[in-house]
Amino acid sequence: MHRDPDAHVSSRVDHSSVGALIARERKAPLVAFVVAGHHGGLANAEDLRTRLETKKALLQEARDNGLPPCIEDQKAVIPHWLQTVQDRASLSLWTRFLFSALVDADFLDTERFYAGGKERELGARPSLGELKLRLDAYLNRKFTGADRTTVNEMRAQVLDACRRAAGLDCGAFTLTVPTGGGKTLASLAFALDHAVRHELSRVIVVIPYTSIIEQTAKTYREALGDEAVIEHHTNVDPERETRANRLASENWDAPIVVTTSVQFFESLYASRTSRCRKLHRIAGSVVVLDEVQTFPVNLLAPVKHVLRELAAHYGATTLLCTATQPTLLEGAREIVPEKEKEFAAVAGRFEILMPLSEEPVSWDGLALELRTHEKAMAIVHRRDDAQRLAKLVGEDCLHLSARMCAEHRSVVLEDVKRQLGAGEPCRLVATQLVEAGVDVDFPEVYRAFAGADSLAQAAGRCNREGKGHGRLHVFFAPTMPPRGILRTAESVARVMWREGSLDLTAPETFAKYFSRLYRSAEHDARSVMAAEREQRFADVAELFQMIPETGEAVVAPYGDWERRVEDIRREGISRERMRRLQRFLVNLYPQEIEELRRAGALERIEETFWAVLPGFRVYDKRWGFGWKGRVAAEPEVLIA
Repeated sequence: MHRDPDAHVSSRVDHSSVGALIARERKAPLVAFVVAGHHGGLANAEDLRTRLETKKALLQEARDNGLPPCIEDQKAVIPHWLQTVQDRASLSLWTRFLFSALVDADFLDTERFYAGGKERELGARPSLGELKLRLDAYLNRKFTGADRTTVNEMRAQVLDACRRAAGLDCGAFTLTVPTGGGKTLASLAFALDHAVRHELSRVIVVIPYTSIIEQTAKTYREALGDEAVIEHHTNVDPERETRANRLASENWDAPIVVTTSVQFFESLYASRTSRCRKLHRIAGSVVVLDEVQTFPVNLLAPVKHVLRELAAHYGATTLLCTATQPTLLEGAREIVPEKEKEFAAVAGRFEILMPLSEEPVSWDGLALELRTHEKAMAIVHRRDDAQRLAKLVGEDCLHLSARMCAEHRSVVLEDVKRQLGAGEPCRLVATQLVEAGVDVDFPEVYRAFAGADSLAQAAGRCNREGKGHGRLHVFFAPTMPPRGILRTAESVARVMWREGSLDLTAPETFAKYFSRLYRSAEHDARSVMAAEREQRFADVAELFQMIPETGEAVVAPYGDWERRVEDIRREGISRERMRRLQRFLVNLYPQEIEELRRAGALERIEETFWAVLPGFRVYDKRWGFGWKGRVAAEPEVLIA
């Protein structure tokens, strides 16, 4: 039988097109998008128009065959604010939220049907009121046993400010707290208090990096219990994930959701059913956005648009958290009323040693200086820089960069924390991936000159607990940051340093810095908003990518990678099997892929990723994919 791609049941039943034709006839074009796409995804406006023109005879055919009157009697109820909206992009976002509600209901109804009418079982889930009580008890225990240091006093003041602000009306807030200021738990306290006070549905915590998300989710589980928190990100290992977490991740039906910036924002601009399914759960929630200075500048316009819309029209409260606060939402209320005092309170944790000139250091000289300290960390611009410097520092120097897979990096970070906690010597050289939110604490931190936010984040890894005296050494590296926004940021900060206005302990420094940085860059480089206003839903989903694809994924030969790859060889690609592999994937540049491929070192798996063939030692337990020179197989591999 010929099968119509829009029919979903058989060539005789194309209910999505018939429903969309009725919506179009009723002058409800947004509903037409939703009904037409509830199986295949939201289409571009022109594509939908063509489809419905082609299939308009189906409506009369359905009527001739006895279309129930109740279907035709339905009326589309459009919110009053939407009828007078000036920006057509608002119509597109509302369409996605409506689409989300229909898609989720459809999925759940199908699931219920195949389960013999039984509802899905997610287990006992505490209310937000219960979670607030658990968090209050946890924080009381934590602060009662804490040392009376300046840092802990500042954390207590931040927590108090968050609790007082929780009673304010819903809307947009900022939380500007120095690094190490306790914003992870203080922001959660605000979110739970605020949600309970205003009868909101859930708390969604949005974090830029998976390295931080696992750390944050662990803290939340300690405070609230395992059953209260779901993690939704690619690095959740399916072998350790619970069934309840997997089900709740599909539609965010949970009291506390911890996810990534990529998952959150790309879903708000998605067109596929699976990606959009959870969107209606954002309405009436508290959304805590951490490290907001990491939002990509070239997508700021669409990011700011949805944040404004969530607070204005979807009953959500947004909380923008960072130590280096840019001005993203006009009118957002700052939770810490005198944030300058909080920054001043922790300024004594460390001394900032800025360079005396723009003369770059030598790697050899920097390595010698690092070896004079028992505990020191250096942060450099590039992966090659990190490997070169760590080699010069010595065999005992630890190394972290994006050439290592996430599983490998986690092991090294645990080693760093263990050595520091035990009072052992510990030297680490890393790229900027250790900055935002990674909980390490060194007395001596060296940072290659970079954007003001990067320098401040590096300072946050220096004497974090304020129990001694730390130093942040800023130096000009022999290399520049990668081209693009990182290099532009370095240039803006360099001008401010020359002017004498680069005070990393003053919050107003970052307002000035981001104002200059944002003026120097395009905020919608891919024309997402133009496509959004034209209701080109499929195009928007393709255009809005927070992390543009660079290179191709290669499995790191690390840990039990072979078992995970063999599962895919034997059973084929699936979402579950790819998730098991996620923490072992590293993106390599095209020229690196080509070099390995020419040497015969790579095998293509399911046309999706590469795996290293046995006998090729291109992945090192210290450097990751840090091979140098010609790639060749080990001699024993060549023996027949």
